[in-house]
Amino acid sequence: MTTFSEQNYNDYAKYFLASAFAYLKKDITVRLYTDVPYKNLPENYENYILEDVCPNLVAFKNKNKSKPEGKKSFLKDAVRFAHKSYAIIHASKTVNTKRLVWLDADTEILKQLDKSYFQNHLPKGKFVAYLGREKKYTETGYLQFKLNKKHDKFFDKWQWYYDSNEIYNLRGQLDCHVFDKCMEDLKIDGHNLSPNLLKRHFDTTFKNHMCHYKGDDKQNRDYNFSKAKQR
Repeated sequence: MTTFSEQNYNDYAKYFLASAFAYLKKDITVRLYTDVPYKNLPENYENYILEDVCPNLVAFKNKNKSKPEGKKSFLKDAVRFAHKSYAIIHASKTVNTKRLVWLDADTEILKQLDKSYFQNHLPKGKFVAYLGREKKYTETGYLQFKLNKKHDKFFDKWQWYYDSNEIYNLRGQLDCHVFDKCMEDLKIDGHNLSPNLLKRHFDTTFKNHMCHYKGDDKQNRDYNFSKAKQR
């Protein structure tokens, strides 16, 4: 699953979709949360209008749209990154599957991926696989959850940080900070996919399979895509 705006699609999500069409096996359901409908999608794709299915997101945005923090630093821009959080929370409660994989829309898939590839990144008995970064917030460009009822409280807690505005009492207001705090609050035993890496956590972990453009990388997609294919 992923989410993107119409502008995001034109900037980079079109590459994500093209790679997903080409390389994800057809028995993998792909869910898109967008702000406009996308037509002529393959049968294994679902398309939800994010604000239609997440009224709490709309309420959060309206309540906090005038906050100046987000204009000073992306680390403080809770409203911008709330879209991702509410999409994940909604999917966790509505998908008909035992596994939920999140990929940022500035990701590209580089080769054929099937269910077993993702299953191999989340060991039995673990709730979530993530890209941990020592002394820094988690890289949430990739997350994988093993869904069951006992973990509903994790997603309820995640949403609570937004609905209550408690997110503004965290040291940062990215979805990453909320994810880390929920892991801490509920003492979740997750699976860190990158425990010994110092940089490029996503691209190293998923080398030759997926790449993730971040920050200025998005502006240099062709160059970074070529580098990823050569690794």
